Amino acid sequence: MWQDFLRGAGLTVLVCDSTEDNIEKTKDVFKKFSRYMDTKIIAIANKQDLPGALNAKKVQKKLGIPTYGMSAIRLDLRERMREILEYEIEKD
Repeated sequence: MWQDFLRGAGLTVLVCDSTEDNIEKTKDVFKKFSRYMDTKIIAIANKQDLPGALNAKKVQKKLGIPTYGMSAIRLDLRERMREILEYEIEKD
């Protein structure tokens, strides 16, 4: 069913927490469904505020796609998230 959701999308956003274990799981999901993703793909590395979180650059290196750091519980970053999504949708 995922292929139906992903086909024809304008932007695919993978959201993961920034732990090593979760990034590996996200990478597995990405590999499994990447053939259906015929659009631009970015990642949001959430939970950047937690101890031991990998920064966005390290997550990007592991996933191989553009990655932005985020902490969803921080209200001041919610506007930044909207700006990132608008930028990525309009880019190209």
